[in-house]
Amino acid sequence: MYKTDIYDILIDKITKEWNKSMKDQNKLGEWVTPQYTKSEINKAGSVIADPSSTPEERNNALYILNNWRAAHAYPLQVICSNLRLRNQDATVVQRLKRLESITNKIERFPNMNLYRMQDLGGCRVIVDTIDRVYESIDKYKNSRIRHILKREYDYIQKPKDSGYRSYHMVYQFHSDKAETFNKNMLIEIQFRTKLQHIWATAVETMGIYTKSNLKSSQGNKEILRFFTLVSSVIAINENQPVCPNTSDWMDELIKEIKYLDDKYHIVSTLNGINIAVDYSKNKAKNNFYLLILNYNLRRMKIKSFTNIELATQVYDELENENTNDINTVLVSASSLDALRIAYPNYFIDISAFTNMMENIINNYKSL
Repeated sequence: MYKTDIYDILIDKITKEWNKSMKDQNKLGEWVTPQYTKSEINKAGSVIADPSSTPEERNNALYILNNWRAAHAYPLQVICSNLRLRNQDATVVQRLKRLESITNKIERFPNMNLYRMQDLGGCRVIVDTIDRVYESIDKYKNSRIRHILKREYDYIQKPKDSGYRSYHMVYQFHSDKAETFNKNMLIEIQFRTKLQHIWATAVETMGIYTKSNLKSSQGNKEILRFFTLVSSVIAINENQPVCPNTSDWMDELIKEIKYLDDKYHIVSTLNGINIAVDYSKNKAKNNFYLLILNYNLRRMKIKSFTNIELATQVYDELENENTNDINTVLVSASSLDALRIAYPNYFIDISAFTNMMENIINNYKSL
């Protein structure tokens, strides 16, 4: 039975206040617009990076950051809608970067320019094969978009040392109709195969439960090595280059994977994490979904919104609660089924990865 908790109460309070505000102002307020200058945004980033900043300075900086992040919602929606239209057989989802991820990145790289951060708004396209990845990329590049391609990275042909493999493109949003958003609004698009996505999800999930940032190559070096080796196995299966500092012989890769799994019980740990999470079916299309996952209770709630301004306001407030056991993310997808495919770590569903690993290890044992 669904139980009301502090987050339900907070969301209900914010929603009522927002509805009253909209009624008083007699406006819809659908999209958040950028309210601060380049220098103000960069100064906010510097304040967040400075450990000596006062609580008041930091709160003001976070207010500016939240507005700048929320303002990316409109450019993100435009770009992601175009990608959905052109990739109807793919899973296409979008998300605003989590506040914790932004602040962690700024604190790790104090000289980072917040105004130029390229992944505040991110869109992910998940397809079946490598060929489909590059077909989708070419199709988008050669379409009649006005957005400006600023940079691209092929982490499939040149995978990261961590084993991360995906194709990234960063576009600067440009519109002839909505010039308010033509202010260096950068949107990152990731193209990846389902196998690459399964791998990335498992890394993030393992990092969450070991309380280490594995996806940023922080944590136990041998566990990180395990995932790098698995990525090379997937690369061989997809006829792509293996990761740096790994063998390109399948039997050598699997032998080392088996050794590390025996030592750290990684697959069995992920199997233990992998439990079913109930969620309500929702037939609404193209809604914004707030995923609220309590890791200790193994429980997730989904809140659906049709208005992005309200959704981002609730998102900001929940993140400010700063509860270590709660992880929230605001995303958009065409359906909850698409959402579950794209964010299985939030549904605590990584069975595809554990099944794959059990097959790999069992096949090695039989040999």
